Amino acid sequence: MKSKNLLFLFLILALIAFTVFIFQPGYIDNDSANQLEQIRSGHFDDWHPPAMSWLWGQFDRVLPGPLSLFLLQVVLFWSGMGIIANLIASTPTSKSLYLLLGLFPPAFMFLGAVIKDILMAAVFLFGVASILYAERRKSMGAFVAGMVFLGYGMLIRHNAILAALPLFLYAGYVLTQMHPDILSKTPPSWRAIGLGASLFLIVFVTGRIWNNRLTDTKTYPFQQIMLHDLAGISIRLNTYLIPEYVAATEQPSMKDLRQIYQLRSMKNLYWPDFTNIHYRILTETDLADDLFNTWVTEVVDHPRAYLMHRSDVFMGVLGFRGGRHCSPYYYEDTVYKPKGYYQSDGNYYSDNPVANVIYTWMEPLRNSFLYWNWLYLFLPLMLFAVSLLMVLRSSIEKRYPAVIALVFSVSGILYGAAYFFVATACDFRYFYWNVIASLLAGLFLLCAVIWKNNSPKIDQSDAAKETV
Repeated sequence: MKSKNLLFLFLILALIAFTVFIFQPGYIDNDSANQLEQIRSGHFDDWHPPAMSWLWGQFDRVLPGPLSLFLLQVVLFWSGMGIIANLIASTPTSKSLYLLLGLFPPAFMFLGAVIKDILMAAVFLFGVASILYAERRKSMGAFVAGMVFLGYGMLIRHNAILAALPLFLYAGYVLTQMHPDILSKTPPSWRAIGLGASLFLIVFVTGRIWNNRLTDTKTYPFQQIMLHDLAGISIRLNTYLIPEYVAATEQPSMKDLRQIYQLRSMKNLYWPDFTNIHYRILTETDLADDLFNTWVTEVVDHPRAYLMHRSDVFMGVLGFRGGRHCSPYYYEDTVYKPKGYYQSDGNYYSDNPVANVIYTWMEPLRNSFLYWNWLYLFLPLMLFAVSLLMVLRSSIEKRYPAVIALVFSVSGILYGAAYFFVATACDFRYFYWNVIASLLAGLFLLCAVIWKNNSPKIDQSDAAKETV
């Protein structure tokens, strides 16, 4: 291995070690704490992703607690960034600069949180990096690894399916370049789309079957969205529409509902801190089916109230209502903290002095524009427009990285836009993949601007050029 490559590898390892040093053993919230309880009991439900709980369980046998999964997502994040930087840059300096984009605060400061949003993004990042590596090296092993990681990422969050679709479509294009004999009589563009869609369906169905086999108790996670919607529609119509069997204690009145309903969170509907009146999570199939039928009926009968509710929720999630910032990153209110101490002012401090310095530096950014949720839906939209323009008007050399930028931007748009229909909270972590997708799309657009004929790029056959 060349000395310059050894230095770059050393930088990757140094960033992994630095991240672990700052955040170890990782922070977990209530959701992750519940998953850890399921791991210890050996009984999984599907309120949280069973595939994540299962994987965590394998590591927990060796390194109990959050440390094992924290190490995994940190290694995947920096390895993925390193592979991509190595593929698109030709000098040690440019590789290092591209890699250091991973220190962008909204990306870096969440790496210490062991939660599904962060793991999903790290898995997707490494999966895409593997696909790009397979394209460069014509490696079927790397391609299969990329499929496994992308498929696993789809199982970690419900709207991850939409984020994964453009990534799989690009994987289909890569497969046509590695094996041009597949469906050779089909036009290149349609061949790439067909293969990508087929891979997506195969991996999706396989993953769902595995997820169902891991699930011991069905909790019908979609019910939280339906309950939030029914509560919002009820308040707008001033008519109580929630079935009686959902109540956990006494039947809530409209006054009670208004008290526990929140635009930017469904937490109080299930776990209010100020009243015993709340709703329960349904595990009975017949009741879950009836709730679904009720939800469909009310949405169809009152589409305006439903869309107003979803619009208001989406505006709240984006930060246009109820405050611009929402849980920028986790360390104050997490269930599990590294060894440290509390000051008389109630603030928590790590016993790692370097970590305290980092948090002190980052603290002013928590209320800055860097943590505006809407920014990370707006950026993919802008990057999409620019990359599409470059794809349509640029030369082949510049068109290639613009296509990859287009893929990342579409992935971010689909992932973020899905929150119009499924969001029940406003946490910044919901847009973590948008942060990563925006960084990578911007990076490839930069490459599209500066690349020339002698720049590092993947060899493309005539069919590849036609496809791109």
